[in-house]
Amino acid sequence: MEDTKLIAKKRDLQGSAHSRRLRRAGTLPGVIYGDGEEATAILLDTHEFEQVLHHHASETMLVEVAVDGEGAVTALVKDVQHHPVTSDLLHVDLLKVAADKPIQVDIQLETVGEAAGVKAGGTLDLVMHTLAIECLPGDLVESIEIDVSEMEIGNILHASDIKLGAKLKLLADPDAIVVSVAEPRVEEEEEEEISEEAASGEPEVISEKKADEEEAG
Repeated sequence: MEDTKLIAKKRDLQGSAHSRRLRRAGTLPGVIYGDGEEATAILLDTHEFEQVLHHHASETMLVEVAVDGEGAVTALVKDVQHHPVTSDLLHVDLLKVAADKPIQVDIQLETVGEAAGVKAGGTLDLVMHTLAIECLPGDLVESIEIDVSEMEIGNILHASDIKLGAKLKLLADPDAIVVSVAEPRVEEEEEEEISEEAASGEPEVISEKKADEEEAG
């Protein structure tokens, strides 16, 4: 994965009110840590960081951060906080990494192809959207593709079935279900339709019975 370059400035004042003022000014509060050193509070250009995210399939990526007064370091985007309603960027955590030391990350999963079971009327269910793996920083990938084209109805893929290659080490539970193809829900739909018809038809039957009784009387 190719590093993306960012310029960061150190910040002294902290707190929610101060962070809001920074964001209104077009800067993104963050923190960079690792290598056994104390965390450093930093500021990034919000628009610049948004552009970085837009050009990557996942927020899990390596960036080269030039911190004023300290030079450039390679860091992993460890966590990006978004506003729950507007999705605006709120805060970012960066973890310094070394080329020869493995990192543990959650990699995004993407399915490719149309499952044979889906063509037959089944439903594809991606149970896990990320997979925990370990690798060297230089071997980090943005996403892992899962070819589901040969999956039939009733088939299940576990974490251990995902092809990772020699450079990625699986950390997730090998028996965890990643993706499955379920049977069509025809019976449930038919039962719901019958129930709806019965519910809507009941008042009609009662009213007709009452009308007959009135005529007889």
